[in-house]
Amino acid sequence: MRTLAELPDEARLPDRALEIAHAVGDRLREPEAVADIAREAFAAAPPGLMLPGWQPASVLLGHAGVALLHTHRAARGDAVWARAAHAHLAAAAAGVARHGPAAAGDLILPARLHARVSGGYAKLLARSTAAHASFTEAGVRRLAARLAHSGPGLSYLEYDAVAGLARQGRLLLLAADGGDERAAHVLAEVLALFAGLARPVRVGGREVPGWWCDPGRYVVPRDRDAFPRGDLNVGVAHGISGPLALLSLADLAGHRVPGGPEAIRTITDWVLGKEHTDQWGAYWPGRLSYEEETGQAPVEAARTARAGWCYGASGIAGSLHLAGRALGDIKVRARAADAVRAALRRPVPASMEHDPGLCHGRAGLVQAGLRMVAETGDPELWDGVDRAVRGLVDCFDESAAFGFRQYVEHVPGAGAPGNDGGPGAAHLLDSPALLDGAAGAALALASYADVRRGRTLGPDAGAWDAALLMS
Repeated sequence: MRTLAELPDEARLPDRALEIAHAVGDRLREPEAVADIAREAFAAAPPGLMLPGWQPASVLLGHAGVALLHTHRAARGDAVWARAAHAHLAAAAAGVARHGPAAAGDLILPARLHARVSGGYAKLLARSTAAHASFTEAGVRRLAARLAHSGPGLSYLEYDAVAGLARQGRLLLLAADGGDERAAHVLAEVLALFAGLARPVRVGGREVPGWWCDPGRYVVPRDRDAFPRGDLNVGVAHGISGPLALLSLADLAGHRVPGGPEAIRTITDWVLGKEHTDQWGAYWPGRLSYEEETGQAPVEAARTARAGWCYGASGIAGSLHLAGRALGDIKVRARAADAVRAALRRPVPASMEHDPGLCHGRAGLVQAGLRMVAETGDPELWDGVDRAVRGLVDCFDESAAFGFRQYVEHVPGAGAPGNDGGPGAAHLLDSPALLDGAAGAALALASYADVRRGRTLGPDAGAWDAALLMS
């Protein structure tokens, strides 16, 4: 393939982006071969990196997410991609059969989008939605009962956008928008719980937001050292910006509960109140300690600030923009757009330079920028997105099994060395997954090529980023 330096005209960037997306898709065509490489790559990773591994049924970490890439291209008229999408969906469904109802919801987004392209999947969607609704209903009621009985204190896994109720609720919203009444009923329970989290609680004699995370429920041991009295997570992946996105998306789709609009306003104001600025513009701390939130310690914003979708300004701003739309608040939308401009202007940190992924890498920045530029058409945003795409294109590696490798940075104190055995070193992993791997990077490039050529990002296969609550 040609490098960008060999391209005669800047206008060829969309061609190069689509060329790479197709190349990645070709490498991800056969489910069995993809799974074999992924399993071997995760098995060979240094111990202690806390990697979730290859999860066949998962939309973020398995075949269901890879199917989204093939469906995206099938929507452009190529039956070869449709067959590949179906093969990965079948592999994901087989994974659900092994892993049970907790995985059933992962089929909803790829099956619904593929049905819009090729038809079918009515029985699969009905079974998956029913199982997911039952699983989520049990979870939300269990959490509500515990909070009522034992008082405040969450684990982020209970409510977040990766494994928790924000993610589960987004899948229910897809089904509810398709007319599933049971999904709509359970979604209302999730939204009501999130509306309740917007009310303050008392912890240690001081008032904090209801989404305060209890250190006794942390799943990462080093978090107890960093936040001995708990924390308030600001980001999308594991923080309150995930529930904010769900509340806003549901409101925009007409699914409202008592207290929902007020919760959107309360959370929006809290997040905006945590904004900091540097020479490039707005950014946020990824997490605030109990002491920082209650005024017992100064806020060290740079300590937990990140650049990517998961904890960074691009993801947080996307949730704020959705909230601004739900609230009909032009000022909130403008501040969100300014924050994305800043994220695209800001020099790429070393941790992102070689990371092509959606979660905390370059692809997430590209997709967040695309979502904002589709809303505004702003030329400065387009310039920033073009720069971000160039950086993502430069991460493409012909020698990698899937064209892009997941970049896993060793965090000091996490208990595992990187490739060179030193703190801060990185491990490169052949992952095909949506969240951190090749499928997500390729989808961001394909979406960029589409938007640059005048296509929209949805509601057809372009709405794949609903998996990240971007839409």
